[in-house]
Amino acid sequence: AGSDMTTPPDDGSMQKFPTFEGKDLDGNTVKSDELFSANAVTVVNFWFTTCNPCVGELSELDALNKELAKKGGSLIGVNTFTLDGDEAAISEAKDVLAKKGVTYQNVYFDSDGEAGKFTTNIFAYPTTYVVDRSGNIVGDPIVGAITEKKQAETLQKLIDQALAADMG
Repeated sequence: AGSDMTTPPDDGSMQKFPTFEGKDLDGNTVKSDELFSANAVTVVNFWFTTCNPCVGELSELDALNKELAKKGGSLIGVNTFTLDGDEAAISEAKDVLAKKGVTYQNVYFDSDGEAGKFTTNIFAYPTTYVVDRSGNIVGDPIVGAITEKKQAETLQKLIDQALAADMG
């Protein structure tokens, strides 16, 4: 699509978002299968604390989460510094999120699990995935902040696609 990453030809098979059992930044358990099945669409945003474009889009992501909530969807953040429950990183991430007035859930999990390995293979930040109710990744990952028009439009298109499919 509109990225310079090579994607295998689409043979109709959906790629699953890797399952995880982690925690949010307040220490509550989060299981990916429960999270995805409870929402018509889940937007998963990978970011880190010292990434300026990542921090720059937090307010937009928070607004998007509120929009999604009206449609039976949700948005979560994964701050890569917080993997494995790094206390200092969690504290810093919470500070940044609070300063930006962000209310959506941010989660972390073990770096050696399936989702952790998936995360360490992301080389451009921010990167955002759209996941359907069955835990399948919809379309290609969106690389770059949604403060950019192209990224925002692509994200909206994938969200609409997931919502339409969920309506059956």
